[in-house]
Amino acid sequence: MKKPKADYAIQTVANALRLLEEFGDEVEIGVAELSRRLRLHKNNVFRLLATL
Repeated sequence: MKKPKADYAIQTVANALRLLEEFGDEVEIGVAELSRRLRLHKNNVFRLLATL
């Protein structure tokens, strides 16, 4: 069964918020490290960063 588009949008927002939270005490952090911490593919992390 396919997920409704709205479910993907909500997950994307949740991932973006999780990504932003990783910068709490960090001045600089790389895509690979964010990918590892968030357990997301590097391409997804890069797209989130580019959008934000």
